[in-house]
Amino acid sequence: MAKLLEADYAVTVHDAVGKPPPAVSPAAAAWAPSAAAAAAHADTVITCLPTPRAVAVAVAGEGGVLTGIRAGACWIDLSTNDADELCRLAALASASGVDTLDAPVTGGVHKAATGELAVLVSGRARSLRRATPAARVRRLQGLYLGPLGQASKMKVITNMLAFVHLVAAGEALMLAGRAGIDLKEAFEAIKASSGNSFRSRDREPGDPVGQLRHRLHSRPRL
Repeated sequence: MAKLLEADYAVTVHDAVGKPPPAVSPAAAAWAPSAAAAAAHADTVITCLPTPRAVAVAVAGEGGVLTGIRAGACWIDLSTNDADELCRLAALASASGVDTLDAPVTGGVHKAATGELAVLVSGRARSLRRATPAARVRRLQGLYLGPLGQASKMKVITNMLAFVHLVAAGEALMLAGRAGIDLKEAFEAIKASSGNSFRSRDREPGDPVGQLRHRLHSRPRL
């Protein structure tokens, strides 16, 4: 959002929790009391939510995006979504004259903080051309994957691969611990080796082993 504001886009926001997030400055972005109100005067509506259910409510629920969006607008979903559910919502949007882009973002929390996420895109080519200027402003690296729903499928595949890397790193540290190697030193050795992966690099400062343990125990089963 900050990148869009810096480029002089008029931005209106709504948050599913019902109040502006701390990062939203009233002097910069307009606050809307509902998703429908946020969409009412927009050429492009962007959603980014934690679950497919949350997307469905925000888009097709009472006071949702489709209640207020205008024909000719474009809806872009940046969420990690279910491909079938995304296509269902896109069909509802199409009935209202609205194009849809399936565009889940990927890259981890650190790239999110710097505005350098990659975006997996699927949908109509004409919709992608319309969205390209805003995507460039946000420094999103677009990877076009074809018809609507393909990007959501690919995002789940990449998440699976990331989790595989996470589990493998945990197994490697377990072996290092059984061999009597200090786990923090083992983690640094992994990072410096050919066994390194994005999951080893994408972490917060502090205790890397503790963070890895937390991630292993907090992730849902695939």
